[in-house]
Amino acid sequence: MADVIPHRPDGRRFREADRGQMLVVAGLVMAVSLVALVVLLNATIYSENLATRGVEGADREAADVRATAVGGVGELIDATNRAGPAPNETVVKGVEALDQRMARSYAERGGVVHLTTNESRITRGKYVTTDGNATKLANATNATTYTFAGGVDRTRRFTLEIELESLANTTRSNATDEAFHVAFNGSDLSESQEVYVYRNTTTDRVIVANATGGGDPTVRCEIDPGTDGEVTVDLTDERLDDTPCFGVWPSALFAPSATYTIDFGNADAAEGTATATVRPRPTGTDVDADHAGVSPAVYDATIDLRYRTANFRFETTVRVAPGEPRA
Repeated sequence: MADVIPHRPDGRRFREADRGQMLVVAGLVMAVSLVALVVLLNATIYSENLATRGVEGADREAADVRATAVGGVGELIDATNRAGPAPNETVVKGVEALDQRMARSYAERGGVVHLTTNESRITRGKYVTTDGNATKLANATNATTYTFAGGVDRTRRFTLEIELESLANTTRSNATDEAFHVAFNGSDLSESQEVYVYRNTTTDRVIVANATGGGDPTVRCEIDPGTDGEVTVDLTDERLDDTPCFGVWPSALFAPSATYTIDFGNADAAEGTATATVRPRPTGTDVDADHAGVSPAVYDATIDLRYRTANFRFETTVRVAPGEPRA
């Protein structure tokens, strides 16, 4: 490096010039260091973004495959139960067919899918419906109170299809005596749990409310009656038509340790059809019911799912119980 520091006449360097040169050199070093740091930081951020996008993409892909498999098996189970009676081998063969369809579909995207189950991983249950009864919700033997299903410890897809014109017109304070309701009784419940369905005398809106031990009901949701002549109350999915109805299903029945009974009260205060898939205890035994609408069914199925691509592998085991409360 050229000597750019001036000299005094006597040949000695200026002390201030020495300090200036040191400052220039230090500044150059700091500038180079900062540039290097910025380059490294940018490279790190870029690499992290690429890695994150890769993980998120894989997660979405895995979630899509899982949702397709669970949805397909769920539809298969319910369709088999409706056709009834439903032997376990029917569902096993259905899963094999679904596996082939999914394999063809995902092969076009460069993926390999394999879906399996067997009879030992399928839980037997009962499909319970009032659809075959002449009076449907109002049992012919005892129109006001009867057992829909007893001796069960799990319930899914429990829905009520009710004709609007048949619903009792009443008020919240009179609902206990006048409105159709579903009552749950069991050793896990310190008191009975009731769900009421009626039309409000003043507003004419359809009301769903629940209560404990026959007390005053608490309104959970309500809708205008509409024009199609029917209303659907999905108890396990906690919905009134398309309106959320949170809190309707008793919290003690999400995963009870003992069996319970589902009864209908004031059953002549509504006309329609009730349908549910239940798991009795012991598994596969008959349920208690004051009607004839009980047939063998599949309650749930456990499946193994594997999916892989050139750079991604996903394996999981899933229990499929469509319509189970908060499953």
